Amino acid sequence: MPMLKHPLSTFMLVACLFALGACDSKDDPAPDAGTTVDAGTDAGSDLDAGSDLDAGSTEQTPPLIPEGYTLLMPSETVVQSVPRGGVEAPLRFAFVAEAGHHYDFIVEAANEGYVLDMRDAQGRSIDLVDQRFSGLDPFARSWHWSGLTAGAVHTVDVSQVTVPTRLPFVFRFVDMGLDDSGDLFTTAPSWTPSEQPRMGTGEHKGERDLFSFQTVEGHVYVLDSVFPTMFWELGFFDSLKEPQAFVNGMYFRETHAATAFKSPGGVLYASIQDNLITLPLQPYTVVLKDLGAEDHGDTVETATALAAGTASVQAKMETLKDKDIFSLGVVAGHAYRVSCTIDGDKGCRLRNAAPGSDFSSLQGGDMSTTAFRASQATHFVHVDLDPVVPARWVEGQYTLQFEDFGADDHGDTLATATPLTGPSQAVSVFIADPSDHDFFSFEATAGQRYQLSCAWKTNPGQLQLSAAFEDTQGMRYPGDLERVDQRWMRTLTAPTSGTYGIDLWTAYTVALGASSCQFDVLAP
Repeated sequence: MPMLKHPLSTFMLVACLFALGACDSKDDPAPDAGTTVDAGTDAGSDLDAGSDLDAGSTEQTPPLIPEGYTLLMPSETVVQSVPRGGVEAPLRFAFVAEAGHHYDFIVEAANEGYVLDMRDAQGRSIDLVDQRFSGLDPFARSWHWSGLTAGAVHTVDVSQVTVPTRLPFVFRFVDMGLDDSGDLFTTAPSWTPSEQPRMGTGEHKGERDLFSFQTVEGHVYVLDSVFPTMFWELGFFDSLKEPQAFVNGMYFRETHAATAFKSPGGVLYASIQDNLITLPLQPYTVVLKDLGAEDHGDTVETATALAAGTASVQAKMETLKDKDIFSLGVVAGHAYRVSCTIDGDKGCRLRNAAPGSDFSSLQGGDMSTTAFRASQATHFVHVDLDPVVPARWVEGQYTLQFEDFGADDHGDTLATATPLTGPSQAVSVFIADPSDHDFFSFEATAGQRYQLSCAWKTNPGQLQLSAAFEDTQGMRYPGDLERVDQRWMRTLTAPTSGTYGIDLWTAYTVALGASSCQFDVLAP
């Protein structure tokens, strides 16, 4: 039978719970709120009429349940089923919090959509949940409330969002006992970052400990915890309950967890949750640290300037989402390559951009290298991480290396091509970046065969330079491609006599760099 009370019965029940004297088993009416019991009635007739009454002799004023609200009495086993009253008639419940206790409001499976709003005694919303489903929710869902004001009346409004609602609202309201920390954003205790660890306990599965802390904009904060089990969640949240950094033990078999983020400033929240409770309860330990400001800017406006000729720079990835941007002094027309090495099991990702342009990256799988041809006196390099979330975040120390390959070695078009004379000639090729093309020209006779061959690159993707023949009208001839031993070759039978070019280029990181090639005039 549902444990719902009529408002009049509610008043009687609360008076029983909070009066100093024990309640009779008879259904005698309770005194009006604020009425005090005459000391001479129970305490003895020998008290002088003018004597001060003992403080304990005055009956406490019971909390007032708002009109139209039904008092909920906690029970672990009783399932309550209440008919819906329509969109404009939310279900209204109230409960009285005990000091330090933790309450679960459990909405059973197969409920239709609802909005749940829990408010404090002053009417301020402290947990608003919007669960919208087009059909029936297949899962039971629990809302955890702790850190509440002792003896205060809290209200719960449940509004429907499905029209029409056919089924009653089915739920349980459970007192989970004492809790060592609040788990609502509005009741989270404050915490000052330091090197000092603190201990806590997850009192039951799904319960979290939430702490608020004041942050400095641009500072990096780390939450580092050791759990008694391998099932946990750890994260930072903003006041809108949006995660700033988050990791859980679903994919890890580790008990040591850590995460970090760069703060936008203001009050943030640290959340610690042990999802598999063992008996007897085992504590977790956690440290909240302020690592200070990040080492390099993350916009082109705040980029770290590096002088022309810089060979390398050392830096660190302070968070998983960290990005560092450098403004490198360069020589217009020179080709540059930048590479990154980082410690641990992390992977750098590099991109580059000319001033006023978007950042771009190379293809080919190796994101730790980027290359470009400078067009101005500065060029931007962007560094971030492969977004694989580790169980335990550790700062990544990395090194950037810069190589200046100088001016272009061969022209990029047939008009600026390096001439070849044959009949057999060694060709040195260096493709510095994806925009670089090395063009070679030769005079051909109709029906004659011409071949360019280059050493086979044994890179991870087995990717080679792209090559094509081109005539003076811009007609492209891919030529015949084959591999012989450790060389690849393209062969053209000239369709007409005249000037032809050979274009070499690549869009892939792993195929960049030097190649040893050979030009041959073959027998007809």
